[in-house]
Amino acid sequence: MYQKVVPPQKKPKMDKGYFEILSKAVFNAGFSYRVVDAKWEGIKEVFYDFDPFTISKWTVDEVSFALNSPKIIRNPKKVNAIVSNAKIFLELVEKYGSFEKYLKTFREEPYEERQKILSNQFKWMGPTGAHFFLWSVGENAPPCEQVIK
Repeated sequence: MYQKVVPPQKKPKMDKGYFEILSKAVFNAGFSYRVVDAKWEGIKEVFYDFDPFTISKWTVDEVSFALNSPKIIRNPKKVNAIVSNAKIFLELVEKYGSFEKYLKTFREEPYEERQKILSNQFKWMGPTGAHFFLWSVGENAPPCEQVIK
């Protein structure tokens, strides 16, 4: 039996919330939403509740510690992408004042263009991840549905 799973839509109140959802989109790449969601509390713990300031300063040792944790999906490319994305995220927040203000700069673009902007801006963020992110933060995007067992 198949069940449709739709990630919740909720506009974050703070930049950290946007970074968490961006990171969840990275972890979702190649996995069902259910798998990632089931591990999410452990992943949040290992990633310090997705504080971009902390993660942007991770050393090789901290990345190695995370990759050895059974609480996360241990994919080195995804973990390193999240560290890199934290740096990019903070640069955008500094430039625009907030991540919400950054999103506003291209909010009026067609959906496919917004999806492409995010895919090009962040590592391990393909069109599906960008769609997941836009949907999850309450931006105008087609419904985000996945069929899983």
